[in-house]
Amino acid sequence: MLLLAEFEERRQSARLALDSATSDNVVALCQQYLALLAEYRAELFKLPHALGLHQWAGVFVWEDICNIRKAIRAAIESVTRERNGTEALLLSFTSVSGYEAVETLNRQKFKGHDDWELRAGGVARHTGELAGERLTVLEAVNLARLLRREEHVARNAAC
Repeated sequence: MLLLAEFEERRQSARLALDSATSDNVVALCQQYLALLAEYRAELFKLPHALGLHQWAGVFVWEDICNIRKAIRAAIESVTRERNGTEALLLSFTSVSGYEAVETLNRQKFKGHDDWELRAGGVARHTGELAGERLTVLEAVNLARLLRREEHVARNAAC
């Protein structure tokens, strides 16, 4: 169980680092956290065998074995939920379509406007194409990724 205590300590430390991330390092911290969660989850799956639960039938009360299995299952479910949430967070920073970029620009009122739209030639304001109010799709996607990371960091800082 010492191994799991070490993993739990590393998990909490990594989670705190992710919660205090900046827009510059949040993607890398998400990736590191996901790697740690995968390692932790793999160790949890090995735990019943490592503890020899299948050999304890005569030594321990059946209820104790069931409680240990339930605790391991709950830990696996917790790590899985955390992994799924972190994967979704990472995807929100890295996988942005042109349409999603426009939605982000409008939600964040980029340059004070919420009428950005995706066009064949890029992203522009609905009302016109004045200088500085037109972006390529790649520029809009990269900007949306940055805005999403900054929004996440600001939301965590407010907590």
